[in-house]
Amino acid sequence: MKFIFRLVFIFLFSWLLYLIPSKFLTLDFFKVKEIKIEGSPKMLSRELTEMIKIIYNSNIWDIDLKGLEEYLEKDMRIERAKIRILGLGKIEIDIKERELAYYLQTKNRIYLIDTNGKKFGYLKERLEKDTYFIVIKDESELEKLLQLAKRLDDSLLKILISQLYMKDENCIEIILLDGTIIKTNL
Repeated sequence: MKFIFRLVFIFLFSWLLYLIPSKFLTLDFFKVKEIKIEGSPKMLSRELTEMIKIIYNSNIWDIDLKGLEEYLEKDMRIERAKIRILGLGKIEIDIKERELAYYLQTKNRIYLIDTNGKKFGYLKERLEKDTYFIVIKDESELEKLLQLAKRLDDSLLKILISQLYMKDENCIEIILLDGTIIKTNL
């Protein structure tokens, strides 16, 4: 008799384990109905709209949140992306865009760069900011000019600067808004 009860118990327990993922977790109760976006990503509105179309009304357990975060972080305009489940049917996407620190002019292109020197866009992709241009001939000059730029950001001179560029190996020129040239080194 004990054997039959054990067998029935094992059968009912197995059946219950089968029903939870196949019937209960697929209910409309677990479908994404609300997506909250934090961080006001202006440059990414088109990409986020496409991703929201894919996520919306899909089961919350079928969404690969880590995969979506990695996909978003591959975009050079995004510094950090975090996706988390707020509750049943609610997802929050928190995006931190890269902050424009300087304009980088190299040959005939003008890029947007952050304080680490990471390129993340072109000049007309964002509203213009009151900052200066770092002019380089090749990528090796960028590191030295960024070191000087970080030092200048802490001074009052920052608002007067128009351009920074390497004159030669030992001389960096700072051009002010009025055309004054300041020669310095690191």
